Amino acid sequence: MTNTDSSNIRKKTALLRLLTAFKRRLNEQINLCQSIVFEYGTVDAIIDNDFSQEYVVHDYVFYCFTKACKSLMAVSILLENKLPEDAMSLLRSVYENYLHIIYVIQNPENIDDFVHKKIGFYTGRLQHPVSQKGRKLSNQVIDTKTGETLPYGVGISTLVSGSKYKYDQAVHTIMFPFLSEHTHPNMVASGNYRDDDDDDDIHYSYWQASNTLQAAFFALYISTLILSESLTFEALVEIKEIKYECRQSMKLCKRFLTLMEFPNQFDTLPNDIQNRLTELADHLSRRERCYLKPYT
Repeated sequence: MTNTDSSNIRKKTALLRLLTAFKRRLNEQINLCQSIVFEYGTVDAIIDNDFSQEYVVHDYVFYCFTKACKSLMAVSILLENKLPEDAMSLLRSVYENYLHIIYVIQNPENIDDFVHKKIGFYTGRLQHPVSQKGRKLSNQVIDTKTGETLPYGVGISTLVSGSKYKYDQAVHTIMFPFLSEHTHPNMVASGNYRDDDDDDDIHYSYWQASNTLQAAFFALYISTLILSESLTFEALVEIKEIKYECRQSMKLCKRFLTLMEFPNQFDTLPNDIQNRLTELADHLSRRERCYLKPYT
């Protein structure tokens, strides 16, 4: 056996161990998220019949957090069954929940864009206006009772630009398109569904699972971002546990970045994620926090 062969075996063994650690840590984070939802996920606006901004922001953020938690449960099952492409399709949804959380926390005055306007459009009170040429204006709505015209819809670029973390935008420009490739039919991702072991007999296959490690990494990375933001929801009893889980996950993510080789289109991603993890460490080290809705 050559030194190169021996080195490749050691690297493969290290990556397999890292995959096991990713999945274990992800499940621990999911369990913690479930506990947070169970203990604190009250729908206060409905309970207290108080639909002021403070209450609605709190409830909407917990809705996004709960939705992300449930999707991460499904991601964990998909990873165990070696279905990484479907896991990454779900991770796109999980990631969007993260963007909604950080945007609304930073821009609570825009909560109507996600609650009042969505419900108003669903119930028919708000409707899209029509231009003189008969084209429906999807970026506007009219209040059928008052006749007021309002802007409608918040795009992904607006959500990520609303983050208080500088490197969210840098990571987003690479990670979001990559996750989207697995959500929609895209020939760029078709290699994940081909068996190329035999050059004379290349065919599509549903057994391919070469992206399992990458999917597990993105799952843990996004889950860690969401879990860390829960520190701003309320004065949680589980603060120490949350910080511990996030810091352990950060170590695994950094280990992944040092072991993996990235293609050219991902060349800036390792440094961008490293910088985002540095921002995350600063976030975890804070002692004083401003909560969404203070509780006695």
